[in-house]
Amino acid sequence: MPLSDPLLLERLLMIVGASFAACLVVVLTQNWHGKHSLDHDLNGAQKLHAKPVPRVGGLGLIVGLLIAGLAGYVTHGNSYPTTLTLLVCALPVFLAGFVEDLTKRVSVRTRLLSSFISAALAVWLLGAQLTDVDVPGLDALMRLSIVGILFTVFAVGGVTHSVNIIDGLNGLAGGAVCIMLAGLASLSWIYGDAVVMKLCLWGIAGLVGFMLLNYPFGKIFLGDGGAYLAGFWLAECAVLLLVRNPEVSTWTVLLCCLYPVLETAYSMFRRHVIHKVPSGLPDMAHMHQLLYKWLKRKTPRALLPHWLSHGVTSVKIWAIVAVCQLVAITTPSQAGFHVTAIVITVAFYVLLHRALWVGDAPDSARLSNA
Repeated sequence: MPLSDPLLLERLLMIVGASFAACLVVVLTQNWHGKHSLDHDLNGAQKLHAKPVPRVGGLGLIVGLLIAGLAGYVTHGNSYPTTLTLLVCALPVFLAGFVEDLTKRVSVRTRLLSSFISAALAVWLLGAQLTDVDVPGLDALMRLSIVGILFTVFAVGGVTHSVNIIDGLNGLAGGAVCIMLAGLASLSWIYGDAVVMKLCLWGIAGLVGFMLLNYPFGKIFLGDGGAYLAGFWLAECAVLLLVRNPEVSTWTVLLCCLYPVLETAYSMFRRHVIHKVPSGLPDMAHMHQLLYKWLKRKTPRALLPHWLSHGVTSVKIWAIVAVCQLVAITTPSQAGFHVTAIVITVAFYVLLHRALWVGDAPDSARLSNA
């Protein structure tokens, strides 16, 4: 499929419009379904919003992606099945998250298992299975089919879940995934892979439609269904880029997707190892939460209303994510340099987190005594 597509802009606008329309309908009709769709929990450990808001923004993303798949099928027929097939693979994890949004009764374990099922479906239906990860020794094991499948399923499930971890501020998760998908789309364009490039663009367009109502005023939230769907789409675009283009380094792709993975891994480490509490214990110590509270302390309330605090904090995180993309796409064949960039980013994150943590003494003490 050629990289140039005269209908590309038209399709992107169609996806943005469909996603926005679906989200707008949810917002305008929230009085009818709010008993189930609104996030009424304003006092939870990780809540930063001030009033109930619909948390089913994932409907906008899935509607946008469905429009992308149907438009591609109508135009290309069976020669363009990837979008719809990937959307079918995403259904288990999306539905698990969406049911949680409505009922608050789907366990984390069930949602994580659903992400593994979705990843396994992508291995089966799309051949989205990693066979090497540019790590000596591990690559030999990866060539064993069962090892490669299990590693891929675990990696995709981990990235999928990690996007839900960073979904805590207006625009943060949606914007971060858009930026990461833009990085993967750029790499796809560099390596001449139109299929993966367009999958990335469809995901960006679907999220942009949602973001028009989410950022910065927070009229609708992504919710678990939307966060898991966005995370799964990001993870599978990354896997398909590697599978279809063996010359692309795993380290390059990891650099593009680093932020949510790093946030999740460090959160587990600091809870389980540093503070000796369960790694799944909710707290207010994610990077975006610490930055948000630091900004609120440093700026007079009159100058920084609630919605603007969300917006500014999200932009700060987006900047870190964007730098990772720039490094990856401006030096696409420099895997060794990308390893160095990952190490520097991890070090920067840990040092910044610790500095913000020390400044957030009350919450720090609360968690350490939990």
